[in-house]
Amino acid sequence: MTDDTDETNEDDVVAPSAASVRPLAQLTQVFKTYQMDSVEVPVIKGVDILVRHAKFTVLLGPSGSGKTTLLNMLGCIDKPDKGEIVVAEARVAEMADDDLSDFRAKNIGFIFQNFNLLPVLSAYENIEYPLLLAGATPSQRGKLIPRLLKAVGLADKAKNLPGQLSGGQRQRVAIARALARKPKLVIADEPTANLDSHTGATILALMRRMVDEYAISFIFSSHDPEVIKAADDTIVLKDGMIQEVWRDGEKVES
Repeated sequence: MTDDTDETNEDDVVAPSAASVRPLAQLTQVFKTYQMDSVEVPVIKGVDILVRHAKFTVLLGPSGSGKTTLLNMLGCIDKPDKGEIVVAEARVAEMADDDLSDFRAKNIGFIFQNFNLLPVLSAYENIEYPLLLAGATPSQRGKLIPRLLKAVGLADKAKNLPGQLSGGQRQRVAIARALARKPKLVIADEPTANLDSHTGATILALMRRMVDEYAISFIFSSHDPEVIKAADDTIVLKDGMIQEVWRDGEKVES
């Protein structure tokens, strides 16, 4: 968060930098193996992925196909054993841990299927928390947070604790929190898994609007057919390898 937050217009609540023709993120020949006791388990096996700028991308595949591991690497939580990862033009696989933590905080937002809200903090305070960590001033926070609450349709729920909100409302707070630092990339692991179909559709429509209006790149893992239907790009995984890629409804030839 920079000092120019006070000058932010309402239309710029979550808007990142101007659109670019470059991919927002790219994985090139990425491998990842985990050690399970004395056994090495290869999870990702030479994957190439391109996440387009201001697009809605879904990772699809059965349990154990490597979706969460790929999200963790795109989110700078984990590093590959081999291969290159570029996010927002930074070669994140080569960064030191401290630099990676700073980069992640400034550029990447996370939405969790269990919401991960702090139960003792109000909706307002949950959104405020990452801004406090970023050193945003009271004036900056006071202008930005009401705009975020309005953007996700919760202007009247600012003082409510998570326990006083429905599942859909808690997910809306989680979305607003993920957007608080104006990330370039938002990552979500099964974001509609714990919501009923109507609420899931409402949340999906909200996230789709964020992609279209504010040029944020979203990448999700999901089995939800409605999420898949809404995606610009679908990447199908099996056994740690890419089986198919679909962009704008058309299969990409490998």
